[in-house]
This record gives sequence, C-alpha cells and structure tokens, in this order.
Amino acid sequence: MFFHCLFGGQAEAQAGARPLSECCACSRVKVCRISGDRAACGRMASMGLLPGAEMELLCPGRGRRRQCMVKVNGGTLSLDELTAASIFVEPT
Repeated sequence: MFFHCLFGGQAEAQAGARPLSECCACSRVKVCRISGDRAACGRMASMGLLPGAEMELLCPGRGRRRQCMVKVNGGTLSLDELTAASIFVEPT
C-alpha cells in the first residue's frame, strides 16, 4: 500500500512538481510530496524531509552510484536513487 505524505492545502502546489532525482545541482527546491509506504514517509519525516521543507541540492545522482546529496535543516543527507525519485519538489 502506498501513501502520499501530503499535508493540508498543498495539493495545488504540486502541479509543477517533479522527482528530486531529475533536478539539477546547486538549486534550491521545496518538497511538495513524498510517495511511499508509511515506513518510508516516517523515515523521511525523521530526517526533516516534510512537505513544505526547503532544501538545497548539492549534487545530482549521476554515474554508477546514483545517489544525490541535499542540504536540509542545517544537515547534509545522501539519498539513494529510489528515495530521491519518491520525493517530489518544485523550485523556490
């Protein structure tokens, strides 16, 4: 079972949203929604990745190891390709 971790009133904001895995490096984005099961949504929330959170994409997932790094709430996170593809963002 999949959920969309979307909090009140942001359904309108996701029209231009795209997966984090498709974004360019050194850009600021805002999280619109997170797709996944309840455990995945909880894991993202514990890292500060919630709808409405702003983050900076430090390097996109490219090459053999498709991980991307983001800076959110003063910390830096490394996300694997599947996780980055489940986070939908829009430019700030």
